[in-house]
Amino acid sequence: MFCPQCHDEYRDGFTECAECQVSLVERLPPDPPEPNHTSSELITVFTTGDAALLPFVESLLNGAGIQFFVKNEGAQDLFGMGRIGTSFNVVTGPVVIQVATEDAGGARELLRPLIERSPESATSE
Repeated sequence: MFCPQCHDEYRDGFTECAECQVSLVERLPPDPPEPNHTSSELITVFTTGDAALLPFVESLLNGAGIQFFVKNEGAQDLFGMGRIGTSFNVVTGPVVIQVATEDAGGARELLRPLIERSPESATSE
C-alpha cells in the first residue's frame, strides 16, 4: 500500500497515511516523463553587434512563441574596451540569438528582413 501524496509505503492492513491523512492506494501512478530539454540542439539564427536591434528581435520571437537563447548580451560592456562603434566587443564577440533546431526555419523567416539589412548579421545553416 502506498500514499498517493508522499509516496510512503505501508504494510498490508493500513488504510490511511499517518503523515498526509489520505487513503492509501495499492499502486502509485507512474511518474510523468521528464521533459527532454537536451533533445534539441541550439541553432544560431541571428548575430549582431547593434544593441538597439536586440529588443526588436526578442519581441518578434516572443510574439511568434519561439523560445530563444541570447548569448553574449550582458558581456558586451563588461570589459573595459566596450564596443567598437556599433559593432561588438572585441573580447566577447557579437550578440548571438539561438533557437531550437525545430524553430530555426520559422525564426529565420521571421528575421529575414533584419538579416538582409544588417551586414554583420550571420546565420548558421
